[in-house]
Amino acid sequence: MQLTITTDYAIRLVLYLALNKGRIVPATEIAEKMGIPKKYLIATAHKVKAARLIKGHMGVRGGYSLMRKPEEISVLDIVTVTQGAIEIDRYRGRGENDSAPYAAHCPVKNFFRDIQQMIENRFGSMTIAQLMNTNET
Repeated sequence: MQLTITTDYAIRLVLYLALNKGRIVPATEIAEKMGIPKKYLIATAHKVKAARLIKGHMGVRGGYSLMRKPEEISVLDIVTVTQGAIEIDRYRGRGENDSAPYAAHCPVKNFFRDIQQMIENRFGSMTIAQLMNTNET
């Protein structure tokens, strides 16, 4: 599994907005400071905006701002917006009626399920506020 470049850019976008503490930040500034091509930033911001994590502001002084507090936005929230559910466990959601008769007790399935849970827990527990603090140290 590899996170997409869109996910990387979305996390950087939200982090930069959080670091600017409620200020409406122009797309050009975000793109420049975070190393994101402006066209890609706008496309990424559109997805994040649709999920109501950020707000778009029109006009001469337009740009983007956060809609939620940094403590209320997890990395998992952003990953889910940009690339859907993280899928390590290919059996997930299929129930116990897999085609292989041993699927319910398959050690590989159990291993994947454990990894899936660890990733979701880690991404879900890491907030933008926590990322801000690691950026300052």
